[in-house]
Amino acid sequence: MPLGLWVLVGWMILVATIGLALLIWGWKNGQFHDVESAKYTMLEDREPAPWPDKNGGTS
Repeated sequence: MPLGLWVLVGWMILVATIGLALLIWGWKNGQFHDVESAKYTMLEDREPAPWPDKNGGTS
């Protein structure tokens, strides 16, 4: 088997392993627990935070 094919297969295994690890990490940390609330919280009526002035504080 040519070396390029081994590199390609190795790269595919690495990417799949990283993707699976990130999926497991997200599941354990509750990233998929409540996916519906984000679209409703942006619709809540509230006053926006004040715009900071040039010195980094609020005006």
